Amino acid sequence: MKNSTDQPLSLDYLPGKTLRKIRESKGYTQKYVAQGIIKQSTYSKIEREEAEPAASKLFTILDRLEMSVGEFLFIQGDYAHSKKGAILYSFVNQKYNAPDELEKLKKEAEDYLTEFEDTVVKDIQSIYESLIVFGRTHDIKLARKYVQPVWDRIEAFDEWRLTEIYLVNNIMFFFSADSAIYISSRAIEQLKKYKGFNDSSKLRYNLKFNLVYLFMDSQKYEEALTALENLIPYTKELKKHDMLAVCYARKGVSMIKSGDESGEDWLDKGLNMLDIIEENELKELLKEEIKSFIN
Repeated sequence: MKNSTDQPLSLDYLPGKTLRKIRESKGYTQKYVAQGIIKQSTYSKIEREEAEPAASKLFTILDRLEMSVGEFLFIQGDYAHSKKGAILYSFVNQKYNAPDELEKLKKEAEDYLTEFEDTVVKDIQSIYESLIVFGRTHDIKLARKYVQPVWDRIEAFDEWRLTEIYLVNNIMFFFSADSAIYISSRAIEQLKKYKGFNDSSKLRYNLKFNLVYLFMDSQKYEEALTALENLIPYTKELKKHDMLAVCYARKGVSMIKSGDESGEDWLDKGLNMLDIIEENELKELLKEEIKSFIN
């Protein structure tokens, strides 16, 4: 079995032709790009792929070109993700747990693991398996068996990076409500150091969104309503209409479970919004969620 070097989308691969393409598209000279970083003659050799830059120099060159490493690798791959990159992209951008889609994503992870050894992709495969098992059996203990090793590995880390936080965001539901709330709160705390980093804002939103469900699952409906008071305006600002519909429905559930029957109006508002934006699959999933709380 190979290591996870998934070539050619790697910083080990000579980047000269891609750098030249980007530089010329921006109308920049070699002198401008190299200035203060390396000699122009050295940079010229890099573009001709007669020399290769140290990683620190490449990062600085990319910054001069207003280019992130992720975007550079995407362009270098002819505007496509690497195999691992595609798996990570699908995992991070998964909207909700549709069984057929989960099976497809799990198969992609399994196929990758037949070629490469990779801890994170193995974790993702385990998470997909747990979600599929739970969707079929609603046996949370059985589903937890698949993600327990993922949590055991991550829990021991002194600090979590974004990859670890994405993973825990998808496994915390398989633990007790109090444990899940602890995991979510720890992840949100870890994200504070990423303030101002674009990728962290979406993850922070997802954690707070999921925390509402955790409060509801532990019958802490007042805490859920308090969290929703902050989350609903932010969801409107982001124009996440599908998630706003879910927030409305969860507000309705929490109100009803707190003794306020006017929550029925919020349930209707959420479900009607999904009709309007034609999110039929999400509507069915939301109806199942509502039914699980209100018999």
